[in-house]
Amino acid sequence: MSNFKTSDWLMVGGGAAMLILGFALPWSTISIGGFSESGDGPFNYFITGGIAWLLVVAVGVLAGLKAMGKLPETQPWGIIFLGMAGLATLLMLIQVILGGRSELGIDLDRGIGMFGALVWSAIAAAGAFMNFQAGGGELSDLTDMNKLKDAFDGDDSTPPPPPPAQ
Repeated sequence: MSNFKTSDWLMVGGGAAMLILGFALPWSTISIGGFSESGDGPFNYFITGGIAWLLVVAVGVLAGLKAMGKLPETQPWGIIFLGMAGLATLLMLIQVILGGRSELGIDLDRGIGMFGALVWSAIAAAGAFMNFQAGGGELSDLTDMNKLKDAFDGDDSTPPPPPPAQ
């Protein structure tokens, strides 16, 4: 565990919170005549909530594996984590703006789970950004397509294998 940096803890923590609390806490509420009810979860809002849930949990798992040395160092994990966590945070922000769903003409309000998921996504994104910067990345790198392509090209020192004999 000594290999874990603050950025790793943020990504793993955001993923763990999303994994557990993202299902345990209600994503929508309704109040009628003094009575209130809550429910829903991330997959009731699949495009925004479900995909964001999957991305943040994946970032947490992959960040933990990377910190333990179980992932190959040949991939640009900083960019990958930042892209996944950033997209998840954007999706959750959209979901919070849109609010709860409508059921039989009744609008559901946002629940604590929906707000929590936005926070946990942002925590994972903050860790991903710190990890990206620790790897030598800068914000300007994200707007330079050549740098992004080069990050995924890998090491060109090994030529491809020859074609099979005919």
